[in-house]
Amino acid sequence: MVVWYFTNTSFSLSPVTAPGLGAVELSALLRPFEERLEGLGIEYTSYVGQFGGYYEQFTAMQSPIQVGIAQYGGWLVPRSVVETNNDALTAAYRNITEDGATFIGVALNVSKKVVGDVDNAVLPAWRDALIDTVITTPWNFNAPLADMVEWQDKMTNNYIPQLTALAPESGCYLNEADFRQPNWKQVFYGANYDRLRAIKKKYDPTDLFYAVTAVGSDAWEVAEDGRMCRAAEEQNIVRAFSRSDVQEALPDL
Repeated sequence: MVVWYFTNTSFSLSPVTAPGLGAVELSALLRPFEERLEGLGIEYTSYVGQFGGYYEQFTAMQSPIQVGIAQYGGWLVPRSVVETNNDALTAAYRNITEDGATFIGVALNVSKKVVGDVDNAVLPAWRDALIDTVITTPWNFNAPLADMVEWQDKMTNNYIPQLTALAPESGCYLNEADFRQPNWKQVFYGANYDRLRAIKKKYDPTDLFYAVTAVGSDAWEVAEDGRMCRAAEEQNIVRAFSRSDVQEALPDL
């Protein structure tokens, strides 16, 4: 697995994780990439280490992840886009970073050919994904809220749509997604949603457990003052004051 970061002024691979390969083998694998950088006259630094286990590797190669400093959004980019429409993908990446966003990419392969035809709750779009693309924009608790909302709007209405246009049938990793993602049932759960909803109904029939875009969250609505109301109850209130109901209750009006 390869994790890479880039802005409009920087690029880094951090880290490349290769279970079963030694330091010498990994260095050989990365050498063509380094030669390409050298051919372009790009200066870089690199380090390759070998570790006895994943925890040791994680501790040495990755610093603790900061929280509360960014807003997230993302899209799973299928291998087919990289193979057949890479120029458009590169253009989208360039447009977004030049506007001030940061990209985090995770290159991986969890296709059915690798993991088998497993029947589980994993979003089906993962099976075709080559890149888990994550976009981040700044979050600053000391900045005017309107500025942060503007960044949120860019994520929802500008940045992510540039990627969805390239692979509209794909989806997004829920834990690194825009919390305002439209069509979230399809984007986060795909064809699995109805089955997952049935399972939740079985074990949580009153929909006690809630998160903004979790399975079954549309059973609730959040009022402007932040209170949660059952969506069905809200619908009943609307029906109670429909035109036909009023005419039946007050025929002289």
